[in-house]
Amino acid sequence: MGSHSSKERLLKAINHSTIDFPPFYQKFWQRGYLSTREGRWRDQFERVKRTTKLGLEDAVGYEIPRVFSTQVKIIRRKEIVPGESRPIMVQEYVTPNGTLKQIVRQTADWPHGDNVPIFTDYVVPRNRSMKYLVEDKNDLEALSCLFSTPGKEYLRKFEAQVNQVRRFAEENGLLIECGGSLGPEAPGDPEWVDGNSVFLGDALHWLCGIENSVKMAYRSPDLMHRLLDVILGWSLASIDLISRFGGCDVIVHRGWYESFWSPKLYRTFLLPRIKTEVEHVHRAGAKFCYVMSSNIMPFLDLFKELGIDILYGVDPVQGGANLAKVKQTIGDHICIWGGVNSAVTLTGGNEGVEKAVEEAVRVLAPGGGFILAAIDQLFEDTKWENFLTMIQTWRKLSGLLDAI
Repeated sequence: MGSHSSKERLLKAINHSTIDFPPFYQKFWQRGYLSTREGRWRDQFERVKRTTKLGLEDAVGYEIPRVFSTQVKIIRRKEIVPGESRPIMVQEYVTPNGTLKQIVRQTADWPHGDNVPIFTDYVVPRNRSMKYLVEDKNDLEALSCLFSTPGKEYLRKFEAQVNQVRRFAEENGLLIECGGSLGPEAPGDPEWVDGNSVFLGDALHWLCGIENSVKMAYRSPDLMHRLLDVILGWSLASIDLISRFGGCDVIVHRGWYESFWSPKLYRTFLLPRIKTEVEHVHRAGAKFCYVMSSNIMPFLDLFKELGIDILYGVDPVQGGANLAKVKQTIGDHICIWGGVNSAVTLTGGNEGVEKAVEEAVRVLAPGGGFILAAIDQLFEDTKWENFLTMIQTWRKLSGLLDAI
């Protein structure tokens, strides 16, 4: 729309530059649907064709190769245990510094077959994970040598993926965004670890669980610091690899689970490390997008201190975000991405959708630094007509009256 490309419009919003109307960039993540009638997209390039046809902004990206060390041996087995209604999956990683073990109940909703991925939300609940991957200092020693620098063959595949994404982005005027699962999924290779590229608190809870993480912070702070330094090393290596292969426009740090921390613990354990990530991203010439979709209000001043460029996940309903307070506190420093709830607002009536969009634009758009989206994403049961109402309302408010 207009004389600017999608990339230019988004960068103007991120930079708080003058812009005629706030861009509408809806995240769909990997699980999202554009419409229950149309089904899933085949790849990110098909998704972009669908979203831009609706007049929305979009981006393409790639995931960073994270591979197991060649010295690591993976052992998988499934057991039937008396008293357990579901099979028990045991996954071991034999490393030069010891053996890591993870034990998980294969519940009816388990989506990973007989595999237990390291980085998945499905291992976080205590009723599913009988033993987390990292529970003491011995586990940490083994974890520190679990991954290695990708070899030439992986880097060759990665470079081909990067070049394909970059060509498509240049041809279509798109932003390149890394770290947020926008790109193709990891190939079906047992040595390629599926997971986001940049994370800290989220990886912590995948490795330890929420309860164990909090206990470790209070009872074994030195161990927590060492563990977070290992995870930080993974993130910085990913950022360096992005930079090595030509960089990107935005690097996403997923921090959904970081909202479980108190501001005091956050400042002690997470803030200095995320600040290091932010500095690393800026040196790589990219913008830093921080993802947190609930309980953001106690962290607003901390977000300013971090120096992040974009806050994704501002949700006034389930996330408890006070839009006016968010705008007042960080609106001059950070681009606000969101403003409308998805799971509740987009399942109600059209009138409620219109009011929500009008409120978000009225409060968050003045002065720039705002990207409209329904938070957290669209789901299979999202009312498609409500999403179209959201688009139409945004068009009306932006003076874009042409039909969808």
